[in-house]
Amino acid sequence: MSRFASFSTRSAHAGRGPARPSVSRPLTPPIYQSTVFAYEHLEDLDTLNPDKHSHSYYRYGTPTHDALEGAMCELEGGEDAALAASGTAILTAIAFTLASAGDYLVADRHLYGGTYTFLTEELPRLGIQTQLVDACDLDEVSYALRKGAKALFVEAITNPTMRICDLPALCMLGERYDVPVIVDATFASPALIRPLEYGAAISWHSIAKYLGGHSAAVGGVATGEHTLIGAIRQKIAQLGGCQSAMDAWLTLLGLPTLPLRMAAHCRNAQAIADYLARHPAVEAVYFPGLSMHPHYEFASQLYPNGYGGMLSFTLNGEMEAVQRLVERLKLIVFAPSLGDVTTTLAYPYATSHYGLPDDVLCSLGVERGLVRLSAGIEDSADIIADLEQALS
Repeated sequence: MSRFASFSTRSAHAGRGPARPSVSRPLTPPIYQSTVFAYEHLEDLDTLNPDKHSHSYYRYGTPTHDALEGAMCELEGGEDAALAASGTAILTAIAFTLASAGDYLVADRHLYGGTYTFLTEELPRLGIQTQLVDACDLDEVSYALRKGAKALFVEAITNPTMRICDLPALCMLGERYDVPVIVDATFASPALIRPLEYGAAISWHSIAKYLGGHSAAVGGVATGEHTLIGAIRQKIAQLGGCQSAMDAWLTLLGLPTLPLRMAAHCRNAQAIADYLARHPAVEAVYFPGLSMHPHYEFASQLYPNGYGGMLSFTLNGEMEAVQRLVERLKLIVFAPSLGDVTTTLAYPYATSHYGLPDDVLCSLGVERGLVRLSAGIEDSADIIADLEQALS
C-alpha cells in the first residue's frame, strides 16, 4: 500500500523507488535512460566525497556507460576509458585536454579527412597549430617532436590508403621526447591491435565502425591511463559531448562478437584484394595483406591475426568508372561508412575527404578514381561475384 494518500503524489512517485532485491542479475546490462540520479545523503555526492563512485547527471555518465567503459578497458588493456558522442567528439576532447593556445601538435598527414580538417583548420582558430609529417619517416617525426610538441596523432591503419606506420618505434620516440602518442585504431579494432601495449598514451575509436559493427550505434571511446582519461572525461562533460545510453547499450551488444566478425572481415578483405589485384580494370589496390604493399613485411609482424577488413582500389577511368561501378553493384552497398557486417563501398573524394584542396588530396593519394571497400561477413565468393559483374 502506498504511503501517500494523494493520487497525484502517488502518480508522480510510482515506479521510482529502489528496485526489489533479487538474487539474480540481468545477463545483458540494462539501459539506464535517466537524466538524473537521486541521493539519500548529502555526503554521498562524489564532489564532496571523491572516494565514493556515484552517478548524478546524464552528461557525466550512467551505469550503462560504466559497463561499456569497463568492457573497453578489458579489450584494450587500459586503466580507464571515456566515452563521447562520436569519434569526432572524443578527438576534440583529447586535443583540448592535451593542448592550449600557443601549443602545437604533430600528426601524420595521412589521416581521415575529418581529423585532418579538425587539426589543420579548427584548432588553429583557437591558437593550436599542427605540424604534419610522414609518420612512416621516423627521422621526420623525431625532428618534429623534439621541439616541444604536446602530442603525436597517428592512425593504426590509415584512411583510405591503408598505410602501416611503425607504431612501436613511434611510441619509443614519444617516450624519448615525453610526447604522448595518440592512436586512432578504428580501422583495426582491439581484435587486431592494442596500441597501449606498445606504449601509446591513448587508443581511440569511432564506435560506429567495428566496435558497434551493425551501423546502429554512434560514439567515440578513448582508453589509457587513469589520470589522463579522467581529464578527458571531464572535458567531454564540459563540452556537452556525452554519448547516449542507448548507443552505449547497442555497442555492448556488438562487442561479444567482435573477434568473430573481425576474423570474417579480414578473411574476406584478403580474398577481395587478391581478386582485384589481378583485375584489368583496376589500376592499383591498397591493402597491407598484399605482398606488393610497401609495408607488407612489417604489417605481417604487427598484425599476425589479420590485416583488417578495409581496402581501397583505383579504377582506370577515374570518376566515370566509379559511377559505373556504383550503379551496377547488386550486393555491395554504396554507403559512406565502414565496419558493418554487410560489405559497403565509399568514395573518399566526395565523402570522407570531401572539401580538402586538390593538392592535399593528391598528396594523400585520394584520387578521383579511388574507392574504399569495407569487407562484410558475407560469403567472399558472393562479394567477388558482385564485383566481377559490376566491373565487367
